[in-house]
Amino acid sequence: MLTLDLIKENLNLQNHLYVAYSGGPDSSVLLDLCVKLRDTSNINLSAIHINHNLSKKSIDWENHCVNECKKLNVNLIIESVQINSYGGGLESAARQARYKIFENILKENEQIVLGHHSDDVAETIFMRILRGTGLDGIEGPAHKRNIGQGELIRPLIRVPKTEIMRYLRDNKLNFIEDDTNEDIRFDRNFLRHKIFPLLENRWKDFPKRINSLSSISKDRNENYKILIYEKFEQLIGSKIILKDLKKIPKSYAVDVIRYSIKECNLAIPNSKIMEEIYKTFVASRPGPKSCVTWSRADKEDSSGMIKYKEGNLIISKR
Repeated sequence: MLTLDLIKENLNLQNHLYVAYSGGPDSSVLLDLCVKLRDTSNINLSAIHINHNLSKKSIDWENHCVNECKKLNVNLIIESVQINSYGGGLESAARQARYKIFENILKENEQIVLGHHSDDVAETIFMRILRGTGLDGIEGPAHKRNIGQGELIRPLIRVPKTEIMRYLRDNKLNFIEDDTNEDIRFDRNFLRHKIFPLLENRWKDFPKRINSLSSISKDRNENYKILIYEKFEQLIGSKIILKDLKKIPKSYAVDVIRYSIKECNLAIPNSKIMEEIYKTFVASRPGPKSCVTWSRADKEDSSGMIKYKEGNLIISKR
């Protein structure tokens, strides 16, 4: 159920709130809810629209957002970007560009809300599974996370798309339809338009089932993390003592390396790179020139490196 309480419970009403506003259905609902919250709670509210310049209609969408924000008396920040995929795909490049802008705009303790819903979670988890994700990836997008000096929040993350569309109709909201969302050359659109309808037809409330898996995975991963830190906390960090790492079973050693990479705020490399790291440093006798590097096209600040130095594995940004 879409209520003001659903939005309010996720926010600090004393801090500036931004809405990531594309003009599409999800962000239009989110902006409307935040405007109603502003009118009842007197919060400091702004919106951010990012023009990716990927469609001939991009300027029309930008103008739509300008006009709607004028009607709602919402300050709108507009940023225009040129997307270069560099082999990582347009979707990934556009996402990284958006998040970089959010990071640059938000000051200390400020908040930005995104309109991601439960169907988006199901799509993200499927995408990650198809790319060979580990157990962490099955958690799906985080409900809240830090971004620069501020906080990124997804208050609608447990709300199904059907609820959002119902809210749009009931409140007669104006919104745009992004024609690129119909292009099945993009992986996410292929899942959304070709695969998910088949699954939903066979298994009703299919996204809800995937969201349930996401919640279970998050709880189990958190429990496992606690146990790993209780047993191996002295090993986990940007510098790992190699002789101690060699004493423990491979599965534990790999997890010590994974959590150490996380401690360095770097994206976890895929399973192939993790196996290369283990073989290079733990299963072999590394030397001063031993080094493994990785990068992730879907993550910011993802380029990482592990070197061997004086009996230790040194983890750092590349």
